[in-house]
Amino acid sequence: MEPALRRAAHSLCRSCSASLRRQIAAGGASKPWAQVSIRSVHSCKSQDTKRTIAGSKLTTAREFTSSAKSASEAAAAGKSPTSTLRLSPDDLFHPFSESPVPEFRRRAAYMRQHAYCPHPDHKHARVPLDASTVDDAAPATGGDMPPANVDFECPDCGIAVYCSKEHWMDDYENHLKICDTLRQINEDDHDLRSGRVFHEGNLPDLQMENAAVNMTNWDTFMYTREFEAVDSDRSMRQITRLLTYPITIGSVLHELSPYNIQSGGRLTVEGLKSFSALRYNLHIPRSGRGAGINQLRPEPPPVRIFILGARAESSLPRPVWVQLAHLFPESRLHLIFIGPESMANRDDEFPLPERTPSNPFGTVVEDRVWYNMKISTIVDYYHTIHKTGHFAPYDPYFDCFMLFHPGLGHPASSHDWEETLPLLLETKVPIISTGYTQVDLDRDVEWVRKKSGGEFDVLLEPGENKFRSLRWDLDDMDPQDISCGNWGVWAFRGKREEEETPKEPATQQATQLYLDDQPPLCSSVQFRSVLLTSSSPLRLSASPPLARNDPATTPLDSPAMIAASASAPPPLARASTRSKHAAASPPPEAGAADRRSTRAVPIDPLSDRATLNLIRRTLCPQHLGDKGRDTQPTIRELLPPLTSRDDVDLQLYAFLAIIMREFVQSWYSKITADETFVPEILRIIAHCTTALEQRFSKLDLESLLLDEIPDLLDRHATGYTAVELQRENEATYRQLLVQGVLAILLPTEDLENPCLTALVEQIFSELIIGNVIAGKASQPWLLYEAICITAKSLGEQKDRTKARIVSGKDQPSDLGQDAAKSQKWTAQGIFVLIIHLGILFFNALRLMAGTLADSISLPPRTALHLDEEAAEGAHNDKQPPQSTDTNLRAKVPVLSFRLWACFGNLIELEERKPWLGGFISLLQTAAINGPWCIAGLNGPLDRLLAHHIQSLFDSSRLPPILRSLRGALFPNNSPGTSTLVAPRSEKELLALRRRAASAISDLLPASVTRVYFGRRHWRLGGLFGPGDDGGSSSAVTDEEDDERILDELESLLDVVGDEYCNKHLMYSALELLLVRLMPELSDKGVVELWEDRLG
Repeated sequence: MEPALRRAAHSLCRSCSASLRRQIAAGGASKPWAQVSIRSVHSCKSQDTKRTIAGSKLTTAREFTSSAKSASEAAAAGKSPTSTLRLSPDDLFHPFSESPVPEFRRRAAYMRQHAYCPHPDHKHARVPLDASTVDDAAPATGGDMPPANVDFECPDCGIAVYCSKEHWMDDYENHLKICDTLRQINEDDHDLRSGRVFHEGNLPDLQMENAAVNMTNWDTFMYTREFEAVDSDRSMRQITRLLTYPITIGSVLHELSPYNIQSGGRLTVEGLKSFSALRYNLHIPRSGRGAGINQLRPEPPPVRIFILGARAESSLPRPVWVQLAHLFPESRLHLIFIGPESMANRDDEFPLPERTPSNPFGTVVEDRVWYNMKISTIVDYYHTIHKTGHFAPYDPYFDCFMLFHPGLGHPASSHDWEETLPLLLETKVPIISTGYTQVDLDRDVEWVRKKSGGEFDVLLEPGENKFRSLRWDLDDMDPQDISCGNWGVWAFRGKREEEETPKEPATQQATQLYLDDQPPLCSSVQFRSVLLTSSSPLRLSASPPLARNDPATTPLDSPAMIAASASAPPPLARASTRSKHAAASPPPEAGAADRRSTRAVPIDPLSDRATLNLIRRTLCPQHLGDKGRDTQPTIRELLPPLTSRDDVDLQLYAFLAIIMREFVQSWYSKITADETFVPEILRIIAHCTTALEQRFSKLDLESLLLDEIPDLLDRHATGYTAVELQRENEATYRQLLVQGVLAILLPTEDLENPCLTALVEQIFSELIIGNVIAGKASQPWLLYEAICITAKSLGEQKDRTKARIVSGKDQPSDLGQDAAKSQKWTAQGIFVLIIHLGILFFNALRLMAGTLADSISLPPRTALHLDEEAAEGAHNDKQPPQSTDTNLRAKVPVLSFRLWACFGNLIELEERKPWLGGFISLLQTAAINGPWCIAGLNGPLDRLLAHHIQSLFDSSRLPPILRSLRGALFPNNSPGTSTLVAPRSEKELLALRRRAASAISDLLPASVTRVYFGRRHWRLGGLFGPGDDGGSSSAVTDEEDDERILDELESLLDVVGDEYCNKHLMYSALELLLVRLMPELSDKGVVELWEDRLG
C-alpha cells in the first residue's frame, strides 16, 4: 500500500489531525512520503484549465499527524531522490533509526519527539479512551516521574518504545505482549519499500456466472474468486490491507453474506429486512434484456453507496474498488466519496474543478471505472450537502451509507458528527460503520446510543469483521497503540415509525403461536418466515420522501412508492407499463425464499446442461452471440465428431475444454488473439480420435487387457532388471511415440503444418503422458493410496450386501456367536446338514446345466477359418503362428489368459502353496484339453466367459466412467485441490504401505489368510476359530501371527514399490496398446513413417 494511504488509514480522526497539523507543521509544508502513481480520469464534470496533470509536480497538500517540524531532525531538507533500494525477503527487519529507508529514520525521529514512555513510574500524558469516558477523559496520574519521550529501541522489534533501557527491561513482560506484532509491522513496512514485484496485486477479473463466491473468510473468498495463489503470510497481509475496504461492503450486502440471522450470525430481524431490499436490486433477476429492439427493458437506477468521512479509501487504486463490482455483476453501482479529506494528496492527480451552478460542490466524477461502476468525489461535509437536498430522495432499496473508521465517539472528532448523525438517521437508510479496535467500536456504539436517544435499530450487531485487514498498523504518537483496518463492523439505521393497522390473519396466528403458553406448534424459523412474509408494508410519517418517485424503476410496494402515493390517486394509465423488475419486487420484509424465488437454481457441474455450456463457452465462443436462433445448436453441429457416440463425444469435449482452458489458452491468449487456434487443434484431435475408434473396433480388447497386459505385469513382478531399458531418455521416448502416432493418424495437410503438429505433440507427450504417467500414476505412494481407497469401497459394498441379505441388525453377530458356542454334534443336526448340502449340490448342478445350455447359442469368438492349432501357437514362442492378423493371433481360451498366471505370481502361489498351484493347473488343463473341451477355444464355458467379459467393455459404460473421472479430477469443471498428499519421509511411506497391507487383510477372511500364509502353531482351530479348549494359543500369539501376516502382505506390495519399475510397466502397456492399434509402429521407425506420408 502506498505510504500516504497507509498514514491516512491509521491516523487519528480528521479533526484532531487537522489541529495537530496546525501546531506541528506551521511554517512550511513537509515533503511527501512517497510519490503516488498518476491514474487517468475517464470523465469529469469540469476541469481546471489553469493546472494540468502532466505539467505539475507531485506535492502534498495535506499534513499528517506523524509529520515533523521543518526545523527538526525529522524534517526533510529537500526533495528525496528516487530510491533504488532493494531488500531481500530475509533482510526486511531493521531498527527504524538505522533503516536503509530514509522515511523510517524520519519516523523514528518523530516518535522520539512525540511518543511517551509507557512505564508505570511516569505520569501518564495520555491514556486510551473507552466507551465509559467519552466526555471527560482526564489523564491518569501514574507514577511520580514526569512524562518522558521514548528513546530506546527494542532490539527485537526495532521500534522506540521506552525512554531508557532500564525501563524497557523493568517492563519487559508487558512489552512482550505486543513485541511480535511490532516486529511484524516493522517487516511489513520495509516490505512495501523493498522494491519487489507485488504479484499478489494481480486481481482477478469477472466471476463465472455459475460459480458462487464463498464469503466465509479471506481464504475461501480468494479461492472462489480465483485469485492468484498468495504463498506467504506477508503477501496476504499486504493485499488484504487494500481489499478490506470493498470486500467489507460486499460481505454485508451480498446475498451470500457470512452474517445471517441464525444464532451467532449477528444479523438482526430489522437488518434482514433492510439488507433484503438492497440485495434485491444488487442481485437482479433475469428479465430478458438484450441488444435487440424487442429486448429493451427499463433499467433500475444504480445502487448508491455513500462513503462518508472518506480518507485513505478514496485514493485506493480503482481496480481494488472494481472487485466490489465483480461481486454484483448484474447491477450498477455508484460510489460517492464525501469528506473534507477525500482528495488529500491527490490535488495534482485530480485537480479540483471550480464550483459552478451546474456543479455546485465541485464533484470529481470518474465515469466508467468499470462497465457498471461510477465513482464521484466531493470535498465537503455531508451535512452541508444533505441540507441542500442534492441527493434526495433516499430509497432503502437503492441507497446505503458506509463509514470507515469514522471516530464517532472520539473526543477530537465527535463534534463533527453531531450535526450529521440526525440527518443520517432521518433517511431510514442502512448505515454500516467500522472501527480500528474493539474499544473504538464500542465507543462509537455508545456515542450513537447516547446522541440518538435510542431512536435507531441495530441491523448488524457489533463484532469482529470477517474481512478485516490482516496487517497491523502503528500509531507513531503512541507505539503501544496498534490496530488494523476495519477490525470491527456494525450497522444501524433510523427507527421506522409504524402506523397502527389491523393485523392480518396470518400475523395474528403467528403472534398467537409465539405468545401462547402451550407447547409451540411451529418452529422459530417457521414463525419468523410467517411474520416476515405476512407483515404489511411500512409507512413513514415523520420523514421526507424516501424514493425516486418513478414507477418504471421503483417497486410499487416499496416504502417510497407508498409514501408518494399516499396523497395522490393511483396512476391507472401507467400501471400496465411497469417493468417486470418492479412488478416482481418483494418488500424488504420478505423472507429469503420469496426474495430468491425468481433466481436460477444452481445446476450440477457434471450435468449435460452444464457440460454443454462449458463446451460452448470454451471451445465455441464465437457462437455465444448468436441469439437469433430459437434453439441452441448441438455439439455435432458446432464441433467435429470425435467418435460415433454423441454421449461419449460430450464427455471427451468436456475434458478437452478444461484442458484447453487451464493449460493452453491461459498462456496462448497472452501471445496472440488468434481465433482459429482452437478449431485447428480440435480438428487435429478429431482426426486422431476417429481413426483410433476405427482401429479399436477391430481390436480384441479382452485378449489385450486380460492376456497381454497381465503378461507385462507378470514380467514386471519377476524381472526388475528390465527397467534399465527405459530408464534414460524418457522425454525423447515419449515424443517419438507421439510422433509415430501422429504420422499414422493425421491427414497429410495437417502433417505439413509443423506449428500445430509440434503443439499437439507437446500436449500429448508432456501434459497427458508425461504428467499423468511419469508424474503421478507411477508413484508408489499413490498406488498404495489407491489400494486403500479400493479396499475401503469394497468393504463398504460388502457390508451393504450383507445388510440386504440378513434381516435384522443383530442377526449376523448372533449367528456367529451361536456357531462359536455350538460344540456338540447331534443326529438331528447332522441330518439337517446333509439335507442342506444336497439342496445346494442340486442347485449347483441345475445352474451349471442351464448355463452350458445357454452358452451353446452364443456366437463363436473366432472366425471359422481359424483352427485350434493357430490358437495354440499364439503362446508358443518356438512355433509362431502363420496368420499375420494381430487380432486373430491373440485368440486363446479365456482360461489360458495370462491374467491367471500373473495373479498366481503376484501372490506367490507356487512358492507358498505348490500343491494348490498344481491342483489348479490340473483343473485348468482338464477343462481346456479334457473331454468335450468345455473351456477350450469356442467351448461352451469359453463362450460364456467371453460373453460376460465383452459386456464389461460395452461402449455404453464409457460415458458414466468419463463423467465420474471428470468429477474426480476437475470438480466444478476446474482443477481442484487433491486431498492425497505424498509422504514426506521414508517412515511415512512405510506406514502407508503397512496401511495398504492392513486394508487387503481386512478384505480377506481371517481363516484364509492364516492358512495361506501359515501359522506358528498349526491346529484345526486356526481354520475354524478357537474353541472352548483353545487355551494353548494365547492372545499374544494371535497378535504376533497377525503382524507376521501383515509383513507377508507388505512383501507382496514390494512389486509396486519402485517408481522406475512402475513407470517402465506403464510405458510398456501404453506401447503395447499403440502397437496393437497401429501395427505400422512395429514395422517402421518414426522417420520412415514421416517420409512415407510426406514423401
